[in-house]
Amino acid sequence: MLLLEVRRTLRSMAREKLFTAVVVLTLALTIGATTAVFSVVYPVLWQPLPYPEAAQLVRLFQATTPGAGAGPHKDRTRVSLPVWNTWREGARSFSGIEGVRVAKQLLGGAGLEARLTVGRASAGLMPLLGVRPALGRLWGTEGEVPGRDRELVLTHALWQRLYGADPAVLGRSVLLDGLSHVIVGVLPEDFRFEPEVEAWKPLAMDALHDGGNALRVVGRMRPGVSLEQARGELLPLTLAAEAVPGEPRVGVHVEPLHAYFVEQSLSQLRIAAGAAVLLLLLGCSNLANLLLARGSARMHELSVRLALGATRWQLVRQVFVESAVRAAFGGVGGLLLALWGRGLLTLFIPGWFVSGGPGLEPSLLGIAAAVSLATAVLVGVLPALHASRGEARAVLAPMMRGGRGATSLGWARSALVVAQLSLALVPLVGAGLMLRTLWKLQAVPLGFEPERVTVAEVFFPLEQFPDEARASALAQALTARLETLPGVDAAGLTAALPFSGEVWRETAGFHVAGAPPPSGMPPRAGYVPASAGAFQAMGIALKQGRLMDAGDTADHPPVVVVSEAFARRYLPGRNPVGVRLQLDRDAAPREVIGVVGDVPMERVSVAPAGDLYVPLGQDMRKSLNLAVKSSLPAPRLLALLQEEVRAAEPNLRLLNVRPLERVVEAGSARVRVLGGLLAAFALLGAVLASVGLYGLLAFWVTQRTRELGIRSALGAAPRGLLRLVVTQGLRLTSLGLAVGLLGAGLLARALSAMLYGITPHDPLIFVGAPALLFLTALAASWIPALSATRISPAEALKQDA
Repeated sequence: MLLLEVRRTLRSMAREKLFTAVVVLTLALTIGATTAVFSVVYPVLWQPLPYPEAAQLVRLFQATTPGAGAGPHKDRTRVSLPVWNTWREGARSFSGIEGVRVAKQLLGGAGLEARLTVGRASAGLMPLLGVRPALGRLWGTEGEVPGRDRELVLTHALWQRLYGADPAVLGRSVLLDGLSHVIVGVLPEDFRFEPEVEAWKPLAMDALHDGGNALRVVGRMRPGVSLEQARGELLPLTLAAEAVPGEPRVGVHVEPLHAYFVEQSLSQLRIAAGAAVLLLLLGCSNLANLLLARGSARMHELSVRLALGATRWQLVRQVFVESAVRAAFGGVGGLLLALWGRGLLTLFIPGWFVSGGPGLEPSLLGIAAAVSLATAVLVGVLPALHASRGEARAVLAPMMRGGRGATSLGWARSALVVAQLSLALVPLVGAGLMLRTLWKLQAVPLGFEPERVTVAEVFFPLEQFPDEARASALAQALTARLETLPGVDAAGLTAALPFSGEVWRETAGFHVAGAPPPSGMPPRAGYVPASAGAFQAMGIALKQGRLMDAGDTADHPPVVVVSEAFARRYLPGRNPVGVRLQLDRDAAPREVIGVVGDVPMERVSVAPAGDLYVPLGQDMRKSLNLAVKSSLPAPRLLALLQEEVRAAEPNLRLLNVRPLERVVEAGSARVRVLGGLLAAFALLGAVLASVGLYGLLAFWVTQRTRELGIRSALGAAPRGLLRLVVTQGLRLTSLGLAVGLLGAGLLARALSAMLYGITPHDPLIFVGAPALLFLTALAASWIPALSATRISPAEALKQDA
């Protein structure tokens, strides 16, 4: 019997090609958008991490404020070696506490050359996570001995990208920053930890004796231990640890590993999921409205079936089967759209959180099937209920005489239209707020000039240049060579670019030399080794004093350049130049020699907190960013840069060359993508709501043709008929907008953390968005209203007869 209903539905769809196309297209758009969103959101928000007993895994931090708490907190810092050792030795609430350091390194050998982000981890990390290699083996405790850490374990993605998933890669020798390493293993494909890391190696203890809070620490709590118990045990151990002088050791934060991973994207993902649900409800209500109208036209057919002995359950089943078949076709189309749109959504979150690749994996198919089933139920329930109320006597009576059908059905269709309009307003307001934020962000002074600036990563293999003075002299010689090139205005090196984010940003504790040390923990500021050419190339203004120069080397007095925000915040009411600052990583104080303009290191919406810039001659780094301001075409400039870098030193490598403007664009990527997503949902929602309103009013005019004809015959002016229909549409629109404003207010509150320069209830948006949707609804009402004015009384009465 069910197959018979399916065949009947397929024949009906073949006869009604236009109706079928509209339904399937709407379903495909609705299901596709919802599936794409939830295929990204589900693994992040609700799927457990792929580790055994993942709920026991936590991230551990030191903190600059006293006490124990949970993240996310702005005052949390990474962990110093003494504190880590104390935790490992004294914490009984944990079965293991392991550490990780992350750095950029240059991979070479056998024709390969690539920049890698390498994680150095203690030997117990992978066993703590319950991870076994897909190929080969992991490293052991012997790798923690200095000089014996030359083993490399590849992530699955890197193994595929660089070695074509060749199993013979095991035992192959490669160069990492010029030092020979042996590939001993490959991690499984579903390994998800430290998103940026592409390869892993042992954490040798000599890599930790450089001061500062450098370790990312993860622990596994014993069964039955709560977060509060773990925090309570770690706090006294942290206070007792003999940390590096000046380091924060007064507090500790513990938070679940899953919560730590999703915290940066949690609000965006929830908003995206909410917008997808709204779109799904909007699309379903639109289709239900459409099917109700069609059901009214089919009332004669359904009444005949009742008269011939069909049960109401058979009628309901028929309508549900029709909805399910159409949803299946829409689901296939939606799946194809979801595959296309899914990649865009991964900009919200780290790509490593998205399980699988761009193909058809089981999770995507499952979500598409679930959304299609939900759509079939939501779309079919009202038409099915309407069909079950059919009466056999309707076969013998004129259908819908005098608008009775419209009256009996009107409340349901009107309610659906109100719901569509209210649902359409919510993402429209959200999109408006995000677009206003983008406009405000574009008006914020950057503090530097990204135009005509090219940036690249340069690796100075300090293992081949153990004398930092020689490496810094090489860096100075390189920038001097580049500045002599025709078409190059300035060139310099810096450890951090604008918008580089907090992942790679170093910080340093400090206090004014000669003044009493602050009670509690000293303040911290961004710490950036750089050359003067970097400021000149990026157009960072010198406000006072001078920049560092070639004479600022390790055998000269330590100096530092500070930002304006640093001077305002920590040296108010005094001339910063000449002030001596004691940094926690230096033995001797540094004299402030200059003040430069503020530059956003995270994103434009985050006010600069203050930065310290030190000369490369006094603190060299092996991984630096080259900034070159030039009027040369990009291909010509790249060729010159490669040539000059190799001429300066054959072992130097220039990688990841890109315009600085691209770096700036990446700084607002999440706001732009979320705004674009909400705008797309808003546009689709407005179209669906307008079509729904148009369909309702057109149906209303059709069902009341006799009444409108009589009104016209009795002398009603066309303007009056026009006003009658338009008023009907605007009454529904006003009600829908009133309800929608309540939902928009909730969305605005959720977006508040991402807004900049405007309030969550920005008047321009909360007035403009409803006005825009009101005008759209007015246009949708106007067309049926015009058709009402063209009704001929004679034709109307003849048709009814």
